[in-house]
Amino acid sequence: MYSSKIGRSFFAALLLAACSTASGEPPAHYLERAGAALMEASGDTQRLENALAIYDEGLELHPDNTELRSNRASLLTSLGRYEEAKLDLDELHEGGLHKEGMLLRCMLHERLEGTTDDALPCYAGAEAAFATASETSDQPNANQILAARLAGSPEAEVLLLEWQASEAPVVDPIVGELLEMEREELIRQFLP
Repeated sequence: MYSSKIGRSFFAALLLAACSTASGEPPAHYLERAGAALMEASGDTQRLENALAIYDEGLELHPDNTELRSNRASLLTSLGRYEEAKLDLDELHEGGLHKEGMLLRCMLHERLEGTTDDALPCYAGAEAAFATASETSDQPNANQILAARLAGSPEAEVLLLEWQASEAPVVDPIVGELLEMEREELIRQFLP
């Protein structure tokens, strides 16, 4: 009788484990842990690698989670691991990528492969995503201007003038300097 109770308890525990998510932790758990690790990192490479390991762990269990993959791509980029970041962003691109990710993906491709025939259409897609999002905003943001500029869009100058007429240049004068850099210098500034 005693052994059958243990057997039932063991069987019940197995059923509960089988019904839970892969690790029992949702993607938000890994995002929260990695976010805390990033805040503590303060630029320390080893601590940044620890945050990366948390994203990796989360993606092993939740490989389709776009937020984990996007955050990992951003961290990989900041660590200078451009090829790996590009792979994550390419995978996200297939399933839909947010506008900032689209811009970063284009810049990574250009940084790694140089300016190719695919560069301008890539940036044009990012520009279109920013334009759609800015329909609800009063002024363009720096990323929208950057995408338009790198796409070779005639809208780039208009957007830059709108931005310059706002209070944004006073708040962040460095952005104004970046937006006036030459293409290659600009890419190298963001992705050394």
